[in-house]
Amino acid sequence: MSIPANIAEGRRQTTDAQFARYLGYGLNSASELEYHLIVARDTGIITEDEFATLAAQTISVRKMLYTLIKRLPPHHQTANPQTPPRKARSYQPVRPRAACR
Repeated sequence: MSIPANIAEGRRQTTDAQFARYLGYGLNSASELEYHLIVARDTGIITEDEFATLAAQTISVRKMLYTLIKRLPPHHQTANPQTPPRKARSYQPVRPRAACR
């Protein structure tokens, strides 16, 4: 819910620069969501298939936000236009460490 809330809040701002700042917050929220999905998968809350679907959707939203930021006038961008979003990568489950003795 944080991603669309940031977009909506940013759209109500008075300048493109302020809007771009809130889109950047949305990008950060997308990264946070991706982390939560990894944790949910690694702890068995969601399946690998659910994770793959949701992670792909999150990456798609992140790309859309990045593109929207790039389309704003250059002096209003908050994200570095030379650094595109990272491509999806295969995540390996985190293996619990053996208990320390």
